[in-house]
Amino acid sequence: MVRTGIRAVIVAFMLTLLGQNSNADIHGSRASFLMVDSRWMTLNYLHPNAEKSKMRAAALANGDTHIYLYSRNGGDGFNGGPDFDLSIIAPKPDWEVQLNTLNAAGLSPVMWLTPDDSPNIHSQSLDVQKAHFSEIVRRFDDKVTGYVSCLECDEYWDAATVNALVIHLKSITDKPIGVHLTSGIGGKQGNKEYYANADYVYLQTGWDKTPAEITAMVKQAIAVTGKPVVASEYAKESRSAAARALGDAACLAGAVGTGNGRSVDFCGQREQKKIHWYKEYETEIVVAGVVMATLYAVSRFDLPLQLRATEDGYQIGAMKRITKNQSIGLNYSNDGAVMAHYRFEF
Repeated sequence: MVRTGIRAVIVAFMLTLLGQNSNADIHGSRASFLMVDSRWMTLNYLHPNAEKSKMRAAALANGDTHIYLYSRNGGDGFNGGPDFDLSIIAPKPDWEVQLNTLNAAGLSPVMWLTPDDSPNIHSQSLDVQKAHFSEIVRRFDDKVTGYVSCLECDEYWDAATVNALVIHLKSITDKPIGVHLTSGIGGKQGNKEYYANADYVYLQTGWDKTPAEITAMVKQAIAVTGKPVVASEYAKESRSAAARALGDAACLAGAVGTGNGRSVDFCGQREQKKIHWYKEYETEIVVAGVVMATLYAVSRFDLPLQLRATEDGYQIGAMKRITKNQSIGLNYSNDGAVMAHYRFEF
């Protein structure tokens, strides 16, 4: 029984390592959310009938590190008929598993919290919008890289509403938050106040732009907003050579990510110190090692296992009586402290 427990600990530890995603940053992000040749829009990936494995394979083949997902929908995207009712995209019990699968595949989810073309959603009260945002953060915050408050927000909400929602998000998560508007800097209204509280500008440049035009728009967006820019919507087929050329131009102009494909690897990535894998997972290794050593000792030497837990932390350990009035033991606590102890009774 104990040997089975040890094997279970080892397996769980390895799964923890494999489930880690090293793409947990928006800087350098690379997505392909529009793939019209296959009638795919990754925003609708969480639809029960979406071709998930094919979408993942296509995104990875295009070099993607991130994937854009809707947390709800009312009608935006490619609708394949009655079996693909987009309005049924809403949080489901299996979404944790779906997000874990994406992270394990190397695709870091970016959750888009409000779709366009969904008046039934847009007309709901501010409190209802906040409640949806809160529920998504509560369930999935540890599985996503960041959030975008709304797609083409200026089509249906004013800047004050968008900023109120971004402020609400910032009160419940430390993950970066973006805003996406219609084509142009500040959207069709040219109103940069929409970006006031956002961490990132998800820039829609519009279709049929040249690399030179993309370069100019990205540089202007950075200068006008003073915020990092993700060139997120510039081509309908992200896998095309034309789309990649536009994405490359955006990166060379200073963008920190792309949403419709690119060829270059570097796109605003933050400089990081090289960390050996055993340093990155030092805490997990220590915990697993202590647990396995404890389980081994329990099985080999018939030591009683002790567990103490409170709201503030935990402590595990074992103690062995070596004589009538002497005993030795080892404890490990959640703060990383390992303590050996000796007890003498008289």
